[in-house]
Amino acid sequence: MGGLLAALNSGKTSLSVNQKAIEIVGNNIANVNNEDYSRQTPVLSPYPSLNIGQFFVGTGVKISDIARATNVFLTNQLQEKYAELGEQEAKSNPLAELERVFSITENGLATEIDKFFDSWQKLSTNPSGAIERDAVVQQGGILADAFSDVVADLDSVQRNVDDSLVSKVLEINLNLKKLGELNGQISTILASGSTPNSFLDQRDAVLRDLSSALGVQVYEDGKGNVSVQLPGGVPLVQGTDYLSLEGTTVDGLTQFSIRVNENTTVPMSREGVGGEFRGMLDMRDVLIPGLRNDVDKLAYNIVTAVNAQHQAGVGLDSVSGRSFFSDLDPDPAVGIPNASRNMTVAITDIEQIAAGIDTGSGALSGDNSNVLLIAALNNQTVVDGASTFVDFYGTLVGRLGLEAAQNNIRLSGAEDTIVQLKNLRDGVVGVSVEEEMINLIQYQRGFEASAKLLSTIDSLMETVIYLKQ
Repeated sequence: MGGLLAALNSGKTSLSVNQKAIEIVGNNIANVNNEDYSRQTPVLSPYPSLNIGQFFVGTGVKISDIARATNVFLTNQLQEKYAELGEQEAKSNPLAELERVFSITENGLATEIDKFFDSWQKLSTNPSGAIERDAVVQQGGILADAFSDVVADLDSVQRNVDDSLVSKVLEINLNLKKLGELNGQISTILASGSTPNSFLDQRDAVLRDLSSALGVQVYEDGKGNVSVQLPGGVPLVQGTDYLSLEGTTVDGLTQFSIRVNENTTVPMSREGVGGEFRGMLDMRDVLIPGLRNDVDKLAYNIVTAVNAQHQAGVGLDSVSGRSFFSDLDPDPAVGIPNASRNMTVAITDIEQIAAGIDTGSGALSGDNSNVLLIAALNNQTVVDGASTFVDFYGTLVGRLGLEAAQNNIRLSGAEDTIVQLKNLRDGVVGVSVEEEMINLIQYQRGFEASAKLLSTIDSLMETVIYLKQ
């Protein structure tokens, strides 16, 4: 009976193990489309053998662990590429909006500049004409409005990026908290001798999101915890401890910092972060202010050049020295502040337009000499002594177009790289339905054989009992 009982126990353990293995296979198949899931495999080990006579006879099998497929190298590579992808994706939408603002269309800024100087050219054919003079004033106002509209659109894009950053902070803080909690759960389960497979999958997903959002660097200790820090070296998560991000509005934009404790914060610099945060900060704090400065520079050069030449002429009221646009005084500390917003036509009466040159005898109604000089400004290298107004604007638009084209190339490259890395990772840790079906048949046959073994032993035990009676 001792041998039959040992065989009965072997059959029981085999039946139980094959049943559990079938459950694991079923779980793998159920998660075949879950990109955050890593394939799980039962690890089988025998029970200790018993000494029966001169032989050691096995007493069954058990599942000693459920192994989780993983590849640290591919995981780290994916985290790095998600940071790059996040940065380029964050730039994509703002760049598309900026291209719309600076598009070369019939109503674009370059067209309005040409129309403004064309109105002076038309005035030269009839320098005393009321219609032509009114057209110059009207076109000057339209040009000023065009400059104002451009910077207003730039402000709008900048505010949208700022709002996206604020929204991203809320998501990041939730992930930082979740990562600290997962660290605690994983270390506790590991200390108990079990494998926290589902929690490890969840943590990898959180780390992927943090890499995409902040470009974080990840380090693992010997207890199963991961530590996360910004590319600049500022720690965010250590074990179960985590910090949070917060924002403070300064001059209409949000300045971000890391809350260390109740009384201490560490400012977040643009150079110290990666991922989406870096991309949006580059747009908000570098590209858009640079574009705004160039537009202000263009507006300032048009105003000063036109005013200087207009002041040299005389109006029909025999008054000279007037500015066509309201004068803009640059601040030596900051250059040309808000030139586009402050650009307005100073002429209040069409007779004040200085079409001619004062020869000492007052204004001549047919004198167009000053009008021709103003109209000629459009073809002169006024900006930095190297570019015409339209050429300077075209260079600005070209730089923006180049930035957008480079973003598209980098974005496409990052997407392709991630697809390749995910395919490699799926080949190592992903679920293959074909392989799982083979495993399922294998464990099914094992289960059926175990059941047959138990049935045979049961029959043998009945025979032994019957013989003893």
